[in-house]
Amino acid sequence: MEQTIRLALRGLTDIQAQAEKIILGDKSSTTIESFARYSIELKEYIAKNISNEKVNSYIQAIPEVNYSRVRVQLWHYLILPAWWFILYKDFIAKNKTIKEINEVRGKYAHLELTIKGLI
Repeated sequence: MEQTIRLALRGLTDIQAQAEKIILGDKSSTTIESFARYSIELKEYIAKNISNEKVNSYIQAIPEVNYSRVRVQLWHYLILPAWWFILYKDFIAKNKTIKEINEVRGKYAHLELTIKGLI
């Protein structure tokens, strides 16, 4: 059980570091997509391996970060304003996702403190 808690704490530290990296400037699509995938995997791992009612209810309260980059197709370039609109739409989605990541980072910090209380 203690090994599981240590792994969960390590994952929580890692995901908070990733969130901080995104918030402070690395706003690439791959970094944000990686964060979203890791967040889902970490929540699943903790829910599966730590059987504490308070922890599990808090995990359910953490929203999922959903982001998939908008890809510009060849035909978008043929219609001049279309690719600008696509890139602007991706910019707006990315900024919204970064705000969500900031919120999720705080929830992961609280979850980390809750799990540390189990030791």
